Amino acid sequence: MAITKQSYNDLKEYWDYQRKIEYNKEMVYFMAEKFKGRVYNDFGMIHIDEMKNLLWTRVDPNLYEEPKKGYVPADPKFRFEWEGEGYLPTHMIPYDEDLYEG
Repeated sequence: MAITKQSYNDLKEYWDYQRKIEYNKEMVYFMAEKFKGRVYNDFGMIHIDEMKNLLWTRVDPNLYEEPKKGYVPADPKFRFEWEGEGYLPTHMIPYDEDLYEG
């Protein structure tokens, strides 16, 4: 269920922080996808979901970035009732062609 206007007005700081967490989590997951099939340990290739969770647990909440303009959470429970589908503005992520493919 989406965030209602009334709920947002009553709990603005709470919802802003929850959306900030979601934004940062989605960013970590997006960046982790770039390493899919490329990370190994002593037992073989690491599953991408394990990699995402490992990276996310190591992010310091004090270093969270503010969501970029146009961001809409993928998880509907963190969207405002007036927002459409989830959108992560990845065009604003710094990109190094030497590190990533595609």
